[in-house]
Parts: sequence; C-alpha cells; structure tokens
Amino acid sequence: MPHDGMTRTRSHAMLKEVGASGQISLGKRYAGQLFQVETLADGSIVMHPVKVVPATPSVQEEPARYGTQPATTAPTAQWAEQHAEQIAQYNAWATEREPYSQRVRRWRSEGV
Repeated sequence: MPHDGMTRTRSHAMLKEVGASGQISLGKRYAGQLFQVETLADGSIVMHPVKVVPATPSVQEEPARYGTQPATTAPTAQWAEQHAEQIAQYNAWATEREPYSQRVRRWRSEGV
C-alpha cells in the first residue's frame, strides 16, 4: 500500500501491430499527446510522454511576411513562365488520361 507521499504507477501491457505504413495506434486516450521515442541498441522502442514548454515565454515570433514580392518577380512565377510549353504539354497529356483514383473507383463499381 502506498503511504507518506509514495505513489504506485499502474502499468498494463498492450499488444499492437505495426501497420503497412509503419504506424501504430495507441487509442483516443493518447490523441494529441507528444512522445519522446527512443530506439535502444537491442531494438526496443521506448516512448515517454512529454510536454513542450517554451524556453523563454517573453520571446515573440515575428509574423511571416507573405506576399511581399510582386507575383511577376516571384521565383514560382518566373519558373512557370520559363516552362510554359512543358506545362501546357503535361496538361494536355493529363486531360487525356483518367486519374488513378477515379480508375480505382470505376474498377470497384464494376467489380473488377
């Protein structure tokens, strides 16, 4: 029995399978929590729950300044202008083909 400020931690084991994408689900109880993940030399993985605390609360980040360059001089606009012909060729090619996601939906509805 714990006494005089002693606490007993309750632990339980869970068997989890790693999915094809390399992920595991811990359940809704842990949703949104951050964990420090350690991979030990023997291949064991240890997860420690953590809370992130700013180093100095007085530091304020400067907001990002988007749109400070005119669109005509932005690097993306320059690249698009330089590659306009290739972009047009790709768009023509793509309109002739059905996107993969739509093909999969069609195959499923046809029972393929």
